[in-house]
Amino acid sequence: MHQQTNEESALIEWFIALGIGLAVSMAIYFVAFSIMVMITKRKGSEANVALVNPWMSSIIVSPIVLLLSLAAIFMFGSTQLDLWGFQLVPYETLSLLSIVGLTIAAITVGLSERLSPTPQKMNPPSATRERIVFFFVIVILASVSEEVLFRGFFQSILDRTLLLSIDFGLFSLTAGALVSALLFSLVHIAPAKQMGGSIFVLMGSAFILGLVAGIFLTYSGSLLPSIILHVEFNLIGFALGIRKLKE
Repeated sequence: MHQQTNEESALIEWFIALGIGLAVSMAIYFVAFSIMVMITKRKGSEANVALVNPWMSSIIVSPIVLLLSLAAIFMFGSTQLDLWGFQLVPYETLSLLSIVGLTIAAITVGLSERLSPTPQKMNPPSATRERIVFFFVIVILASVSEEVLFRGFFQSILDRTLLLSIDFGLFSLTAGALVSALLFSLVHIAPAKQMGGSIFVLMGSAFILGLVAGIFLTYSGSLLPSIILHVEFNLIGFALGIRKLKE
């Protein structure tokens, strides 16, 4: 009876953590996009350009998401940052996960491109200077900021509260990884609608990325493999976009 009470109490705490995680994550995005809209509207005609092109809006949104996510992590666990993924990982582990991640990224992005080609607005720009900015913002900055939020904060707050997991032998899938991947896929609905791409294909690709990133975090205890995986996904998409420009 006492054990059952403890289990129920732990489960209640997990759902409370879920509510807090969702509220904080959505608040971070709300603040970031509100600031982006406010800034772009002050620039007049440039506002429409930034609002229509996700990569340009990410110039403002991604740094804000990153800073607010770090602030949330420090607020909830400043004395134990290693438990939130802020630790190094052995080179052998990092190399292995990077290779596995690159393989999964190539298959997923390649299949997604075949099922639903990336809309022109989501491809890299033709101008060299803008292409460099696109690479930094989408391939690097967006990857880091989204992983710090969805895996570093959201997944960690769930798994630290109560570790619900299924052991598959080589890896474990936690409830935090699954829920964070689902949330990550849901936030891609708006960009898909805005750009005219397939909602289900983009959501599916984002879910796979989020799920594998979550597994990598659980496996290594570090955010670094998850960030590298995210970079690999975006880098392959970037390369395919460049190839389209040359055709």
